[in-house]
Amino acid sequence: MVKIAEIRATAHSCPITQNVIRLGLGRNVKRDFVCVRVITDDGTVGYGEAHHGQNLTAMAEIVEKGLGSLLIGEDPFDTEGIWNRIKYQQIQTHGLGAGSVIALSGIDIALWDLKGKLLGQPIWRLLGGSRKSVRAYAGGLTLGFQPLKSLEAEVASYVDMGYSAIKLRVGDTPRKDAERVTHIRKTFGDDLDIAVDAATRYSALDLPEVVDYLERNRVYWMEEPFTPDNVQAYVVLSKRTNTPIAAGENNYTRQAFTEFFSSRAITICQADICKTGGITELKKIADMAAAWHIAVAPHTSHSIIATAATVNLMGAIPNALIYEADEAPINPFRTDLSPNAPKIVDGFIQPNDAPGLGIDIDETVLEKYPPVPGPCYIPG
Repeated sequence: MVKIAEIRATAHSCPITQNVIRLGLGRNVKRDFVCVRVITDDGTVGYGEAHHGQNLTAMAEIVEKGLGSLLIGEDPFDTEGIWNRIKYQQIQTHGLGAGSVIALSGIDIALWDLKGKLLGQPIWRLLGGSRKSVRAYAGGLTLGFQPLKSLEAEVASYVDMGYSAIKLRVGDTPRKDAERVTHIRKTFGDDLDIAVDAATRYSALDLPEVVDYLERNRVYWMEEPFTPDNVQAYVVLSKRTNTPIAAGENNYTRQAFTEFFSSRAITICQADICKTGGITELKKIADMAAAWHIAVAPHTSHSIIATAATVNLMGAIPNALIYEADEAPINPFRTDLSPNAPKIVDGFIQPNDAPGLGIDIDETVLEKYPPVPGPCYIPG
């Protein structure tokens, strides 16, 4: 029986000097990526991604030294046991909280890739799913704060690619947000689904104007209007508008979703596979959501590894709604890292029919992108 021989994590950055997007979090000045590898004693490598947490070098250290050192010699097929062991030792007490969950997410994804490779099966099949084709929307680091004409041109480029759904960045001011959303709705008509993402930048005082533009423009969903701890504000908003409310990318583990689901604060769950605990935990969160008749539209992290993990999982959950495609013009971790990455065709994506994540990783690409310490979002 194979055993875990090594867990290795490396941090990588791609500085952005042009096409800088501005959104509620600030200006995005670089793309960060933490690549996780779980290697068995027979040399098989499973790949995962841990969200950078705006501290990419620290996250790589947590993965490799903090958690990885506890797992040498363990059975790589024991994903449930490993998850609970790390939870007991690093998450529920005396650890780094969300930081440990993010690190475990990368390890868990790598373990599933490893299991699939060792068994010769894709992850979607190991999860009891199918090679499902999932609708996608143009999101990620796109469609930020900008003049109406340039925003219109960017939306048009995605429509030309075959997308029938997009996500606009809001959280600037309610007035400017309303102008942008209204312009795009009038320009492209009712056949385009328009979601909006406020990146937690609204307050209860903004609600009258926000609800007005949501309703007038038939917004597909309102994403993260408030901080994740402000559940009651979500409850109030959900009662004041017919627009679906989405959240969850900044919630860690299934326990963080209990109040959101039981209070009916959201109608769409957006847990991130690279943040909330990996494939093992997001499958549980999706099943919890299904019990409350809540759809799942996972937030997507930065590389093709996150893409492959997410679409494999979406093939195995009945309440999968739509996939978030990062169409940012500069992201080598999406465009260059894998020669056989799953493609979006006519607004749909499906996982590959190959073992594990179903993708090959070209590590020579990573050599071109050493880490740049510091946050990737700068105020202003």
